[in-house]
Amino acid sequence: MTKLRRWTLVFLAGLCCVAASSAWAGTLAGTLPVQGVLRTSAGGAVADGTYTLKVSLYDQATGGAPIWKDTFGAVAVVGGLFAFELGGDSGGQPLPSILTSTATPLWFGISIGADPELPRTAIGWVPRAFWANVAGVAQAVGCTGCIGAEQIANGSIGADKVGFNYAASAGPGGAATSALTASTADTAVSAQTAASADVAKDLQCSGCVGLSDLSNDVKGAFVATTGDSTITGNVTENGLLTVNGVLALGSSFIIGGIYGDIGLCNAANAGKLGWDVNSARFQICDGTALRNLAECRDQCQDASKVTCGAAIPDICGDTKSGCTGTGTLCADATKQCVDNGVTSSCVAVPKSCLAILTATPGSASADYTIDPDGVGGEAPTKVWCDMTTTSATSTPTPAVGGWTLVMKVDGTKDTFLYDNPLWTNKNALNPVAFTFNDPSEFKSTAFWTLPFTSIRILMSTGAVGGQLTAPGQELQISGGSLYEIFADGLYRPTYLGRAGWKALMPTTSLLLNCNLEGVNVRALDNQSSSNVRPRVRLGILTNNETDCATVDSWIGVGEQGFGCSNLSVQHAAGNSCGQCGCDGPNTNATAFTYIYVR
Repeated sequence: MTKLRRWTLVFLAGLCCVAASSAWAGTLAGTLPVQGVLRTSAGGAVADGTYTLKVSLYDQATGGAPIWKDTFGAVAVVGGLFAFELGGDSGGQPLPSILTSTATPLWFGISIGADPELPRTAIGWVPRAFWANVAGVAQAVGCTGCIGAEQIANGSIGADKVGFNYAASAGPGGAATSALTASTADTAVSAQTAASADVAKDLQCSGCVGLSDLSNDVKGAFVATTGDSTITGNVTENGLLTVNGVLALGSSFIIGGIYGDIGLCNAANAGKLGWDVNSARFQICDGTALRNLAECRDQCQDASKVTCGAAIPDICGDTKSGCTGTGTLCADATKQCVDNGVTSSCVAVPKSCLAILTATPGSASADYTIDPDGVGGEAPTKVWCDMTTTSATSTPTPAVGGWTLVMKVDGTKDTFLYDNPLWTNKNALNPVAFTFNDPSEFKSTAFWTLPFTSIRILMSTGAVGGQLTAPGQELQISGGSLYEIFADGLYRPTYLGRAGWKALMPTTSLLLNCNLEGVNVRALDNQSSSNVRPRVRLGILTNNETDCATVDSWIGVGEQGFGCSNLSVQHAAGNSCGQCGCDGPNTNATAFTYIYVR
């Protein structure tokens, strides 16, 4: 038989009212409804069916022999719940009178089939209060509106003056022995000898416990099984609480509740909530599959849908759940949300440093936010703007300021060698390193978004802070962007001249011949397929022979290849010339290079 872990006994109603008699000395007429719950050792309800229940009454919590017992052979159990009636009216053993005739504590014991008896359950006061049918010794009954001894002169009323029998007396004026049929106690002087007041009506009593008082007391101590009931204070439920209707918690909350595994998700478990220890999430069964319940903090709102400068909340609107950054949404579609490092605001973003200088003449050289491709393209970006440098080579009018710093190349590194994809893709590099004094290499989104009509190249020997050849050199070449002129690999000539390129560094050397300069410069006028010959993305190639087929020396940025006497140069910016008739000292010098456009 299935082992039962524990059971719950609930009294639902009282004994029905009966007249007092001598039979009460041993047994009681009437029945005692009993309801309980049977559960397995695992905690769940036992299987539906019929079970044999043995019930015993004890006058002690453990040990001792039962003072009454009965066996119920086919008790129906559905969902773990059972209900039956104790007492003679059910065909079993009559209930003992000790249930109502004494205040001695009593306990019920129950066993299921052949299983040992389960722990005993104390009998509460509800059944006794409702089924008390005996008032054996009613003493000190005060009477309101009655005629007492003080109203009657001593000896003025005697048996000879009373024309009727006292209640249950043997003769007129006799001692009252019963008040079973009394409907009023107006003339009662004493009830000390009353054997029973079971059916006395309209008896008003000062200081007595009446039916209405007893009902209120019961209501205050127990939950009604039917109808409305209100409980205030703390209630502890250690057994199984079954709710067949609607459980409305109102403003209450659960303390100490632990959700377990839902188990099999099927139609029977639809709507069940549980905790999955593997994913550390709540799950709910939809009748066919378990669904994870997402936490708000798992999902942050899209910055483009949050007001410019406002903290980004999670999908539940909480700004303190761990989402970072601020919103970028501007009500005016022609404006951009720009962060100046302190606050963010919606402004009309200029397209270049030259546009800023044109709109506000005299603007100082500093970092500014620009948006070359406007609303809907790349996000606005910060760049360094040179607002003061004038290039003497600019024609027909010298270019004064308005230069946008697009790239910084460290010649001691191989990041920007000729074959590196950074020359031919639309990937930014270190976008936060946009300032002139930052020693990091840098490639802005302006590399592929900012049109220009001039390029300015500026070289510093060694790292940042070395000797600068300011203002650098301006190249008269235009394009839709630097990406446009570098990515296709096609040669594009410039006309700075040999002396102009040599002026980029304090000490330079070049071979005397070829002098091929421009963009994407390679040997044989960019027709050679060999990757071993020197090549430069922006600069000049020279040769000791009178042609450009075997160039050996260069100045510029984006260099790569072998020079004279197989001198291999793997730095990305500077000057190289050695052992083949250089016009100065043999050199292999690097340079930190800045590329501006205007």
